[in-house]
Amino acid sequence: MTITQPGARPESPPGLGERSRLPSLTGLRALAGLSVFITHGIALGLFTDPNVILNYIHYGANAGMFGLGFFFVLTGFVVTWTASSKDSARQFWRRRFFKLFPNHVVVYAIILALWIPTGVPIKALEALAGLFLVTSWFPSESFLFNNLNGPMWSANIDVLAYAAFPLLYFLVKKIAPSRLWAWAIGVTALSALVPVIANAFLPDHPPSMVAPEVSWPRHWFGFYFPLTRALEFVVGILMARIVLTGRWIGLRALPASLLAVGTYLVTLDVPIFYGYTFVPLIPMALLIPAFATADVRGQRTLVNSRLMVWLGERMYAFFVIHVTVLFMVHAAFSGENGVVGMYDRVTFDLGTGILVLIATYLVCLVLASILYAVVEQPIMRRWARPRRRGEPNGGVVGPLPGTAGGRTT
Repeated sequence: MTITQPGARPESPPGLGERSRLPSLTGLRALAGLSVFITHGIALGLFTDPNVILNYIHYGANAGMFGLGFFFVLTGFVVTWTASSKDSARQFWRRRFFKLFPNHVVVYAIILALWIPTGVPIKALEALAGLFLVTSWFPSESFLFNNLNGPMWSANIDVLAYAAFPLLYFLVKKIAPSRLWAWAIGVTALSALVPVIANAFLPDHPPSMVAPEVSWPRHWFGFYFPLTRALEFVVGILMARIVLTGRWIGLRALPASLLAVGTYLVTLDVPIFYGYTFVPLIPMALLIPAFATADVRGQRTLVNSRLMVWLGERMYAFFVIHVTVLFMVHAAFSGENGVVGMYDRVTFDLGTGILVLIATYLVCLVLASILYAVVEQPIMRRWARPRRRGEPNGGVVGPLPGTAGGRTT
């Protein structure tokens, strides 16, 4: 199995031309990142009125679940879209390493520098697991929630997905095009069985610290365990192969968007966080190919504008920093260091609380742009691909704008 440079595509779906850049998918990353930000904003308890908080939870709790599911499917889709015989697995792993780890390590060091003065003890093993992005493999709440940068548990799934991709791609390429839909439906059905398996075979205690209505073993297996969440990545691989082999059903971007929004609205009361991750998987598996084929046809969409692509390119940096920034900004209202997430919480009326969230989002964008420009881009240019003999520093470029996939692709 081998992989190409971003932008090269060895197969062309019939009637869709030769374009390979996918700016709409990059723009959609910005919306997915915003969805995750909205859900994590719930943890701040910003609003004085308890009814406002309850409504925020009702309408916003699943937003991040859809956003995260989008990222997992998207990653599988894009790395498959750009795969061919011109690149080795080793080169692919090198690019993924230098895309994934530098931002993470820099922000980890900043968090550590902010954390130490608080005097709050750091659990060494858990922190090291967080540094090496392996926390989700441990069925332990202590490991998961003491990794210094909470949201990076999901990057554990990215690490597994990238490590396994050469083999997965080799196997999926052997599937006859006429059977790709059956495989995609089958893997989605397997994802739907995850909570069923958890409820049947895992204990109903102790309760999860962040979702006490479900036991921790079931919660971990259904939502955090890399092997179960990697099913979404596999669906992304299969959907890309469906498009590349001309088996796409022709669903357009607008109907696919309405399906995704409609699914979100009718499943507001579904506890996706407990492990029902197949709920967003289904609409995301249709949304991504719909926008990809729109890009290949050269169509304008609401998300392939220059602004949306600019935002989408910075979403990995945004993701790495956003929870820390949320806590730090909120804690600043009480004059405290919020890096640990423990501080005296100031609450606001509805209008002021919304303004605080918007302002914090903008702060995240500014800091993410700095991280992207100072860390992510220079390292990708210098280290992502081995230089040819005689090639000057900086002569190797990173992924082309518009070809980016999940948070790190």
